Amino acid sequence: MGNYLDSHWYVYRRSLSTDQWVAIPLQTWPDVELDIALQRFKHEVYSYAMEKHLEYKDTKAIYLYNNNNRIAKVMKNEDQIDIWSTSIREWMDSKETLAPQRYPLHEKEFFTKYVHRHAWKNTQTITYVKK
Repeated sequence: MGNYLDSHWYVYRRSLSTDQWVAIPLQTWPDVELDIALQRFKHEVYSYAMEKHLEYKDTKAIYLYNNNNRIAKVMKNEDQIDIWSTSIREWMDSKETLAPQRYPLHEKEFFTKYVHRHAWKNTQTITYVKK
């Protein structure tokens, strides 16, 4: 899936309180393909939406990068979460997978708080709204 020169993937975040880019990645996944990165990022999206990990308590947005290429960006406000990706359809079809040091799966809990159906904002962005 995809022609990526670097098989290293990174999850970064932007601080909510300072609006500053945090240069140290939250996650680094070496030697994985796009499909695995999207599956792991799906877990990060659910975790971020529900603030399941301490670092997501002060996070404005999270990003998935392949080398220097932004593959996905996720932002939330009080009642919705927006997911943009160059591979949005692949992300939607992917299954939530845990990265090392992450547990448990959050999809089921995510959809108890958010409407299961998404809305398209444009060709690369979907949104989920809270119930």
